[in-house]
Amino acid sequence: MQLRILMLVLSLLQGRLLMPGLLCLLVASMAWVAVAEPERGPLILDMHLHALPAPGAAPAPCLETGGSCAAPDAAAAHRRTQAQLRRYNVIGLAAVQDSGQAMPASEARAPGHLALDPLRIDAATEARVQALRASGQLTLLGLRRPTVDMALDDPRMEPLWRLATRVDLPVGLHLGRQDASQAGADAELEALQRVLAQHPQLRLDLVHGAQPLSEALLAVLDAHPQVYLDVGQLVAGQDRPAFYRDLRAILEAGLGDQVMFGSGSPAWPASIGASIDTVRRAPFLDDGQKRDIFYNNAARFLRLERQPAPASRTI
Repeated sequence: MQLRILMLVLSLLQGRLLMPGLLCLLVASMAWVAVAEPERGPLILDMHLHALPAPGAAPAPCLETGGSCAAPDAAAAHRRTQAQLRRYNVIGLAAVQDSGQAMPASEARAPGHLALDPLRIDAATEARVQALRASGQLTLLGLRRPTVDMALDDPRMEPLWRLATRVDLPVGLHLGRQDASQAGADAELEALQRVLAQHPQLRLDLVHGAQPLSEALLAVLDAHPQVYLDVGQLVAGQDRPAFYRDLRAILEAGLGDQVMFGSGSPAWPASIGASIDTVRRAPFLDDGQKRDIFYNNAARFLRLERQPAPASRTI
Protein backbone atom coordinates (compact mmCIF):
# COMPACT_ATOMS: atom_id res chain seq x y z
CA MET A 1 0.00 0.00 0.00
CA GLN A 2 2.75 2.49 0.91
CA LEU A 3 4.50 1.92 -2.41
CA ARG A 4 1.28 2.52 -4.35
CA ILE A 5 0.79 5.82 -2.50
CA LEU A 6 4.38 6.75 -3.28
CA MET A 7 3.88 6.18 -7.01
CA LEU A 8 0.68 8.24 -6.99
CA VAL A 9 2.39 11.15 -5.25
CA LEU A 10 5.26 11.03 -7.71
CA SER A 11 2.95 11.05 -10.71
CA LEU A 12 1.06 14.09 -9.41
CA LEU A 13 3.87 16.18 -8.05
CA GLN A 14 7.05 15.37 -9.95
CA GLY A 15 8.66 18.47 -11.41
CA ARG A 16 5.73 20.80 -10.69
CA LEU A 17 4.83 21.36 -7.05
CA LEU A 18 7.98 20.30 -5.19
CA MET A 19 11.57 21.40 -5.30
CA PRO A 20 13.92 18.57 -6.32
CA GLY A 21 15.51 18.35 -2.87
CA LEU A 22 12.16 18.18 -1.09
CA LEU A 23 10.94 15.59 -3.58
CA CYS A 24 13.96 13.41 -2.81
CA LEU A 25 13.28 13.75 0.91
CA LEU A 26 9.66 12.67 0.40
CA VAL A 27 10.73 9.65 -1.64
CA ALA A 28 13.29 8.61 0.96
CA SER A 29 10.85 9.05 3.85
CA MET A 30 8.04 7.07 2.25
CA ALA A 31 10.40 4.30 1.14
CA TRP A 32 11.62 4.00 4.74
CA VAL A 33 8.02 3.69 5.97
CA ALA A 34 7.36 0.97 3.37
CA VAL A 35 10.34 -1.02 4.67
CA ALA A 36 9.90 -0.31 8.39
CA GLU A 37 6.14 -0.96 8.43
CA PRO A 38 5.41 -3.70 5.89
CA GLU A 39 1.81 -4.49 5.06
CA ARG A 40 0.36 -7.15 7.30
CA GLY A 41 -1.36 -10.12 5.77
CA PRO A 42 -4.92 -11.30 6.47
CA LEU A 43 -5.90 -12.00 10.07
CA ILE A 44 -4.52 -15.23 11.56
CA LEU A 45 -6.14 -17.05 14.50
CA ASP A 46 -3.63 -18.82 16.75
CA MET A 47 -5.41 -21.64 18.57
CA HIS A 48 -2.54 -22.39 20.95
CA LEU A 49 -0.92 -19.18 22.10
CA HIS A 50 1.03 -19.06 25.36
CA ALA A 51 0.90 -15.59 26.87
CA LEU A 52 3.36 -16.27 29.69
CA PRO A 53 6.41 -18.54 29.94
CA ALA A 54 5.98 -21.86 31.73
CA PRO A 55 7.73 -21.94 35.12
CA GLY A 56 11.12 -23.63 34.81
CA ALA A 57 10.89 -23.86 31.02
CA ALA A 58 13.92 -25.42 29.36
CA PRO A 59 16.09 -23.30 27.04
CA ALA A 60 14.54 -22.91 23.59
CA PRO A 61 16.16 -22.42 20.17
CA CYS A 62 17.02 -18.81 19.38
CA LEU A 63 15.98 -17.93 15.84
CA GLU A 64 17.71 -14.58 15.98
CA THR A 65 21.15 -15.67 17.19
CA GLY A 66 21.28 -19.47 16.88
CA GLY A 67 22.08 -21.73 19.81
CA SER A 68 19.62 -21.71 22.69
CA CYS A 69 18.00 -19.03 24.83
CA ALA A 70 16.90 -19.14 28.43
CA ALA A 71 13.18 -18.67 28.89
CA PRO A 72 12.38 -14.94 29.13
CA ASP A 73 10.66 -13.52 32.17
CA ALA A 74 6.93 -12.81 31.97
CA ALA A 75 7.33 -9.15 31.00
CA ALA A 76 9.80 -9.92 28.21
CA ALA A 77 7.73 -12.81 26.88
CA HIS A 78 4.61 -10.66 26.86
CA ARG A 79 6.39 -7.81 25.06
CA ARG A 80 7.94 -10.08 22.42
CA THR A 81 4.70 -11.95 21.89
CA GLN A 82 2.83 -8.67 21.37
CA ALA A 83 5.40 -7.66 18.76
CA GLN A 84 4.93 -10.95 16.88
CA LEU A 85 1.14 -10.64 16.97
CA ARG A 86 1.27 -7.11 15.55
CA ARG A 87 3.81 -8.00 12.89
CA TYR A 88 1.89 -11.01 11.56
CA ASN A 89 -1.65 -9.76 12.28
CA VAL A 90 -2.46 -12.57 14.71
CA ILE A 91 -5.16 -12.90 17.33
CA GLY A 92 -4.38 -15.61 19.85
CA LEU A 93 -6.44 -17.69 22.23
CA ALA A 94 -4.40 -17.09 25.36
CA ALA A 95 -5.25 -18.78 28.62
CA VAL A 96 -7.52 -16.99 31.06
CA GLN A 97 -4.98 -18.32 33.54
CA ASP A 98 -1.70 -19.43 31.94
CA SER A 99 0.65 -21.72 33.87
CA GLY A 100 -1.14 -20.89 37.12
CA GLN A 101 -0.47 -17.16 36.74
CA ALA A 102 -3.31 -14.69 36.34
CA MET A 103 -3.38 -12.70 33.12
CA PRO A 104 -2.74 -8.94 33.50
CA ALA A 105 -5.97 -7.15 34.38
CA SER A 106 -5.76 -4.94 31.29
CA GLU A 107 -5.83 -8.03 29.06
CA ALA A 108 -8.54 -9.98 30.94
CA ARG A 109 -11.17 -9.27 28.27
CA ALA A 110 -9.29 -11.14 25.52
CA PRO A 111 -11.15 -14.27 24.33
CA GLY A 112 -9.29 -17.31 25.56
CA HIS A 113 -9.38 -20.74 27.12
CA LEU A 114 -9.66 -22.07 30.66
CA ALA A 115 -8.23 -25.40 31.85
CA LEU A 116 -10.39 -27.35 34.30
CA ASP A 117 -9.69 -30.30 36.58
CA PRO A 118 -12.65 -32.69 36.13
CA LEU A 119 -12.38 -33.69 39.80
CA ARG A 120 -12.99 -30.10 40.88
CA ILE A 121 -15.94 -29.12 38.71
CA ASP A 122 -18.95 -28.01 40.75
CA ALA A 123 -21.82 -25.55 40.51
CA ALA A 124 -19.48 -22.63 41.20
CA THR A 125 -17.19 -23.75 38.37
CA GLU A 126 -20.09 -23.90 35.95
CA ALA A 127 -21.29 -20.46 37.04
CA ARG A 128 -17.80 -19.02 36.42
CA VAL A 129 -17.59 -20.67 32.99
CA GLN A 130 -21.03 -19.35 32.03
CA ALA A 131 -20.07 -15.83 33.16
CA LEU A 132 -16.78 -15.85 31.25
CA ARG A 133 -18.52 -17.17 28.14
CA ALA A 134 -21.28 -14.56 28.35
CA SER A 135 -18.73 -11.75 28.71
CA GLY A 136 -16.83 -12.91 25.61
CA GLN A 137 -13.67 -13.85 27.53
CA LEU A 138 -13.98 -17.61 27.02
CA THR A 139 -14.21 -19.57 23.78
CA LEU A 140 -12.47 -22.85 24.68
CA LEU A 141 -12.17 -25.18 27.67
CA GLY A 142 -9.11 -27.25 28.45
CA LEU A 143 -8.32 -30.35 30.47
CA ARG A 144 -6.10 -29.84 33.48
CA ARG A 145 -4.89 -33.36 34.15
CA PRO A 146 -5.58 -34.41 37.75
CA THR A 147 -2.83 -35.99 39.80
CA VAL A 148 -4.54 -39.37 39.68
CA ASP A 149 -4.17 -41.49 36.56
CA MET A 150 -7.45 -41.38 34.63
CA ALA A 151 -8.31 -42.49 31.11
CA LEU A 152 -10.41 -40.19 28.95
CA ASP A 153 -13.41 -42.50 29.31
CA ASP A 154 -13.05 -42.81 33.08
CA PRO A 155 -16.40 -41.95 34.73
CA ARG A 156 -14.59 -39.30 36.79
CA MET A 157 -13.98 -37.37 33.55
CA GLU A 158 -17.70 -37.05 32.90
CA PRO A 159 -18.15 -33.66 34.63
CA LEU A 160 -15.88 -32.01 32.04
CA TRP A 161 -17.56 -33.61 29.03
CA ARG A 162 -21.04 -32.83 30.37
CA LEU A 163 -20.14 -29.23 31.20
CA ALA A 164 -18.60 -28.60 27.77
CA THR A 165 -21.72 -29.96 26.06
CA ARG A 166 -24.07 -28.05 28.35
CA VAL A 167 -22.41 -24.66 27.82
CA ASP A 168 -21.63 -25.42 24.16
CA LEU A 169 -17.88 -24.82 24.37
CA PRO A 170 -15.19 -26.96 22.71
CA VAL A 171 -12.40 -28.60 24.67
CA GLY A 172 -8.69 -28.44 23.86
CA LEU A 173 -7.18 -31.83 24.59
CA HIS A 174 -3.53 -32.92 24.84
CA LEU A 175 -3.14 -36.60 24.00
CA GLY A 176 -0.18 -38.80 24.89
CA ARG A 177 0.55 -37.21 28.26
CA GLN A 178 0.36 -40.52 30.14
CA ASP A 179 1.85 -42.94 27.59
CA ALA A 180 3.66 -41.54 24.54
CA SER A 181 4.16 -44.94 22.88
CA GLN A 182 2.20 -45.90 19.77
CA ALA A 183 0.31 -48.55 21.75
CA GLY A 184 -0.53 -45.95 24.39
CA ALA A 185 -1.66 -43.46 21.74
CA ASP A 186 -3.92 -46.06 20.09
CA ALA A 187 -5.46 -46.98 23.45
CA GLU A 188 -6.12 -43.32 24.20
CA LEU A 189 -7.79 -42.85 20.81
CA GLU A 190 -10.01 -45.86 21.51
CA ALA A 191 -11.01 -44.27 24.82
CA LEU A 192 -11.68 -41.01 22.98
CA GLN A 193 -13.95 -42.83 20.54
CA ARG A 194 -16.00 -44.12 23.48
CA VAL A 195 -16.27 -40.59 24.89
CA LEU A 196 -17.49 -39.26 21.55
CA ALA A 197 -20.04 -42.07 21.29
CA GLN A 198 -21.45 -40.94 24.64
CA HIS A 199 -21.23 -37.22 23.79
CA PRO A 200 -21.76 -36.85 20.02
CA GLN A 201 -22.10 -33.05 20.28
CA LEU A 202 -18.73 -32.65 22.01
CA ARG A 203 -16.31 -30.47 20.03
CA LEU A 204 -12.61 -31.18 20.51
CA ASP A 205 -9.35 -29.53 19.49
CA LEU A 206 -6.59 -32.16 19.55
CA VAL A 207 -3.65 -29.99 20.57
CA HIS A 208 -0.26 -30.25 18.83
CA GLY A 209 -1.76 -32.39 16.10
CA ALA A 210 -2.34 -35.26 18.56
CA GLN A 211 1.00 -36.77 17.56
CA PRO A 212 2.01 -39.35 16.58
CA LEU A 213 -0.01 -39.23 13.38
CA SER A 214 -1.61 -42.61 12.71
CA GLU A 215 -4.37 -44.27 10.76
CA ALA A 216 -6.33 -44.47 14.02
CA LEU A 217 -6.13 -40.70 14.44
CA LEU A 218 -7.22 -40.08 10.87
CA ALA A 219 -10.14 -42.46 11.46
CA VAL A 220 -11.25 -40.43 14.50
CA LEU A 221 -11.18 -37.20 12.48
CA ASP A 222 -13.04 -38.82 9.61
CA ALA A 223 -15.75 -40.29 11.85
CA HIS A 224 -16.22 -37.13 13.92
CA PRO A 225 -16.21 -33.91 11.87
CA GLN A 226 -16.58 -31.87 15.09
CA VAL A 227 -13.09 -33.00 16.14
CA TYR A 228 -10.31 -30.72 14.86
CA LEU A 229 -6.58 -30.55 15.50
CA ASP A 230 -4.19 -27.63 15.77
CA VAL A 231 -0.63 -27.93 14.54
CA GLY A 232 0.61 -26.23 17.70
CA GLN A 233 4.27 -26.44 18.58
CA LEU A 234 4.89 -29.15 15.98
CA VAL A 235 5.01 -26.72 13.08
CA ALA A 236 8.13 -25.06 14.51
CA GLY A 237 9.29 -27.86 16.80
CA GLN A 238 10.06 -30.45 14.12
CA ASP A 239 11.83 -30.13 10.79
CA ARG A 240 9.80 -28.97 7.83
CA PRO A 241 9.90 -32.25 5.84
CA ALA A 242 8.42 -34.14 8.82
CA PHE A 243 5.71 -31.53 9.38
CA TYR A 244 4.92 -31.36 5.67
CA ARG A 245 4.67 -35.15 5.51
CA ASP A 246 2.09 -35.24 8.29
CA LEU A 247 0.12 -32.24 7.01
CA ARG A 248 0.02 -33.68 3.49
CA ALA A 249 -1.27 -37.01 4.85
CA ILE A 250 -4.10 -35.22 6.64
CA LEU A 251 -5.05 -33.29 3.50
CA GLU A 252 -4.85 -36.37 1.28
CA ALA A 253 -7.28 -38.07 3.67
CA GLY A 254 -9.76 -35.28 2.91
CA LEU A 255 -9.51 -33.77 6.40
CA GLY A 256 -8.01 -30.37 5.62
CA ASP A 257 -11.09 -28.55 6.93
CA GLN A 258 -10.27 -29.83 10.43
CA VAL A 259 -6.73 -28.40 10.65
CA MET A 260 -6.10 -25.16 12.56
CA PHE A 261 -3.02 -23.04 13.09
CA GLY A 262 -1.30 -22.84 16.47
CA SER A 263 2.15 -21.82 17.72
CA GLY A 264 2.16 -23.34 21.20
CA SER A 265 5.63 -22.42 22.47
CA PRO A 266 5.62 -21.29 26.12
CA ALA A 267 9.08 -19.68 26.01
CA TRP A 268 9.82 -18.80 22.39
CA PRO A 269 7.69 -15.92 21.00
CA ALA A 270 9.64 -15.92 17.71
CA SER A 271 8.15 -19.35 16.97
CA ILE A 272 4.89 -17.59 16.06
CA GLY A 273 6.45 -16.05 12.96
CA ALA A 274 8.49 -19.18 12.21
CA SER A 275 5.37 -21.33 12.32
CA ILE A 276 3.46 -18.97 10.05
CA ASP A 277 6.33 -18.99 7.57
CA THR A 278 6.42 -22.79 7.53
CA VAL A 279 2.73 -23.03 6.63
CA ARG A 280 3.00 -20.25 4.05
CA ARG A 281 5.87 -22.06 2.31
CA ALA A 282 4.17 -25.47 2.13
CA PRO A 283 4.46 -26.23 -1.62
CA PHE A 284 1.33 -28.42 -1.72
CA LEU A 285 -1.04 -25.85 -0.19
CA ASP A 286 -2.95 -23.42 -2.37
CA ASP A 287 -3.97 -19.98 -1.14
CA GLY A 288 -7.43 -21.17 -0.11
CA GLN A 289 -6.06 -24.03 1.97
CA LYS A 290 -3.62 -21.71 3.72
CA ARG A 291 -6.43 -19.29 4.52
CA ASP A 292 -8.49 -22.16 5.93
CA ILE A 293 -5.64 -23.27 8.21
CA PHE A 294 -4.79 -19.75 9.31
CA TYR A 295 -8.33 -18.56 10.03
CA ASN A 296 -11.43 -20.07 8.44
CA ASN A 297 -11.31 -23.51 10.06
CA ALA A 298 -10.79 -22.10 13.55
CA ALA A 299 -13.52 -19.49 13.07
CA ARG A 300 -15.93 -22.24 12.12
CA PHE A 301 -14.80 -24.49 14.99
CA LEU A 302 -15.23 -21.68 17.55
CA ARG A 303 -18.47 -20.52 15.90
CA LEU A 304 -17.30 -16.97 15.60
CA GLU A 305 -20.11 -14.82 14.30
CA ARG A 306 -17.82 -12.13 12.94
CA GLN A 307 -14.16 -11.24 12.68
CA PRO A 308 -12.81 -10.10 16.09
CA ALA A 309 -12.62 -6.35 16.62
CA PRO A 310 -9.16 -4.73 16.54
CA ALA A 311 -9.26 -4.13 20.32
CA SER A 312 -9.33 -7.90 20.90
CA ARG A 313 -6.45 -8.84 18.65
CA THR A 314 -3.76 -8.90 21.30
CA ILE A 315 -3.29 -10.96 24.40
